Amino acid sequence: MSRTIEPQGIVETKTAPKRTLKFNCMNCLKAELDRIDEAHRQGAITTTGNWSPGQIFSHCAIFFRCSLDGFPSLAPAPVRFFAKLLFKKKALSGEPMPSGFQLPRQASFMLPAPDVTFEQGMTELREQISRIDAGEKMTQTSPLLGELSHEEWVRLHLAHCMMHLAFIDYLGAPGSASGAA
Repeated sequence: MSRTIEPQGIVETKTAPKRTLKFNCMNCLKAELDRIDEAHRQGAITTTGNWSPGQIFSHCAIFFRCSLDGFPSLAPAPVRFFAKLLFKKKALSGEPMPSGFQLPRQASFMLPAPDVTFEQGMTELREQISRIDAGEKMTQTSPLLGELSHEEWVRLHLAHCMMHLAFIDYLGAPGSASGAA
């Protein structure tokens, strides 16, 4: 039911239109997922990036799952050292992550399947969030930022989801280009 604005080639996500989102807690993220789900049922969704809504949800779910279960590999130690030194504070600031970042080849496990449906991706993401709601803690080592507390992981995931979900637009959405509520 979702419609995707078909780009002419690859969209430059650093400059693509997107909503401004702010999630202060996991409940804020879950409320936005509920709004997106409802808009999908009404056939009122567009995307402005390179991924479908299902791919966005699946990618976010993979990141959550890895922070719960572990990542298959870590960045080289010098990269982790400089990333922690230069980017950790910004990454945990509560602001959305910057868009336009290309994952390195060794992080391709984070990429969603090209044909993941809205329903599949939403289910994957809600399942990972449910694990956290049930009391599981995110304690795995970040492949880039090193050791993080569960609370730091939550902030990182909220920032990650703010950035990706901002490319999903629907009528009446907060910060929407298609009509403010």
